Formats: sequence, structure tokens, C-alpha cells
Amino acid sequence: MKPTERDWRIRLYVYKSLAASGRAPDAFEIGARFEIAERGARQALRRLHDAHALVLGAGDAVLMAHPMSAVSTDYRVNVAGVDLNANCAWDSLGIPAMLDRDAAIAARHPLTGDGLRYSIEAGRLRGGGGLLVHFAHPFRQWYDDIVET
Repeated sequence: MKPTERDWRIRLYVYKSLAASGRAPDAFEIGARFEIAERGARQALRRLHDAHALVLGAGDAVLMAHPMSAVSTDYRVNVAGVDLNANCAWDSLGIPAMLDRDAAIAARHPLTGDGLRYSIEAGRLRGGGGLLVHFAHPFRQWYDDIVET
């Protein structure tokens, strides 16, 4: 079943909550906010997941609302004093673009574990000279295993 109009409003609520606090609401909170049963909130989240509009983890908890992660990662993005997690290096650039805000980014190199720092200021990348983003799989394969991708 395709997501409903309310499902899309729930998705927006998830995004706004995650961007404001670094934490995604759970099905109980979503149910309370939208005056629906927790089961109905879980069904809405599942429809959004099936439509690739967000990614659910264990227990139908929000895992990813691209480009943000609801769990701690090696890609920390600070926007206006709020620490957010990105799913990967590419997404660490996507968060400030999505929010249209400056950001300070602290990451770990995936092979060496070395700390990396770069920022987005007025829409431009600062620091991180010589870094590049590597895509391990072509886009058409990303949702075969979006967490690994």
C-alpha cells in the first residue's frame, strides 16, 4: 500500500524532530502527536519504509531519515548547536544542504579511523582538502542493503 497523506505528514514530523534534537520520535510519540494508535503509527512508518521514504530498524524504530541517522555514527554534524548523525560522508554534506544551514562536521576515516574535520559555510565546503566520497555500489543497488551501502 502506498503512503497516505497522513503518512507523509508523519514523515515530515520525523524529519523535523530529528533535525531539531538529533532524536527520532518512536511510534508511541507519533501516535500521540497524530492522535492515532501506536499500531497505526507503526503501520504508517512501515508504509514509508516500503516506499523508501525512511528506513526502519529493529522494532520498527526509525533508523534513517536520509541524510540523517537516528543512531550514533562516525559522521557527526553540528548544526546550530544540535549534534546530528549522518549515515555516511555523502550524507554529512547532505544535512547542511537539506537544512540550508552552516555545519561543523567531525568524522572518522573509514579505513584508518583518523579524525576528519570539515565544515559547510554559506553552502561551500571548507577544509577536508583532498577528501573524496566513494560509493561502493551503484545507486540502483543501494536499497538492496541500504545500511551497508
